[in-house]
Amino acid sequence: MATLNKTASDWTVILLGVVGFLLGAEGILNPHFQYKMLGLTALGNVIPALLGSASLSASYVGILYIVGVIHRWKHVKRYLIGARLLMGVGFLGLMAIGRMPQTYRAAAVWEIAGALLIAGALWWDMQHEAN
Repeated sequence: MATLNKTASDWTVILLGVVGFLLGAEGILNPHFQYKMLGLTALGNVIPALLGSASLSASYVGILYIVGVIHRWKHVKRYLIGARLLMGVGFLGLMAIGRMPQTYRAAAVWEIAGALLIAGALWWDMQHEAN
């Protein structure tokens, strides 16, 4: 059952989920904000479709974060750490080989920072469980 008695890592994942959901919703409702945030200019019909898809994904994943914590899915936080690291390193790799604009550096930092925040909060929880 959902309670307000959450750990630091629970609240970290919930916060990242809310931010992801809100950024996704903003991209759906106002794609020009997303273009500006990513430093892109809209070219033809491809970019709106791709960013719309990414916005829906961000909203979905944000909800997944929150539901995972509320229902206490055992390994959701460890999964999220791995998934965020993969995304961040993937963005950096694609930028390095010229297949993604350098403006995505902020997205890579966001993903890696989120993974580190969750890992740090999990570490904090383990330290305080032991005491």
